[in-house]
Amino acid sequence: MSSDHPLPLAPRDLLILAVLAEGPAHGYGIIKAVESRSQSGVLLDPANLYRALRRMRREGWIREVEAGEPGEPEEAGEPGEGGSAAPQAQHASAETRRDGTGDPRRRVYAITPRGRSLLASELARLQRLLEQAGPALTAARAR
Repeated sequence: MSSDHPLPLAPRDLLILAVLAEGPAHGYGIIKAVESRSQSGVLLDPANLYRALRRMRREGWIREVEAGEPGEPEEAGEPGEGGSAAPQAQHASAETRRDGTGDPRRRVYAITPRGRSLLASELARLQRLLEQAGPALTAARAR
């Protein structure tokens, strides 16, 4: 686990990254998937979601993509991930992004390799924690 990984993740962040690990999604799709996965335990309103997405973009965990564009930055040549900055420049104006619905406000997000690494580290951390707590969980269930 790298020291630049801010673990533990908040449940909201973990679930957003898990949703995006399966493929690019727009905000409403992320909200519905997180609510479904958490069985309504994590409810996201749009303001909180977009605040989290902005922070995750700044941290380099996710990025905005065009609809139908591959979700992995290596394929799109994202700067800092081994690619060139040139393809990124053509996506500079967020206001013109579209996801196929014709609505330029609808943005599509994808996980980056850094986000994928962070998600894997957090899942491994949680797995170790469950293994360590196993005897206590078994005892608690037996009561």
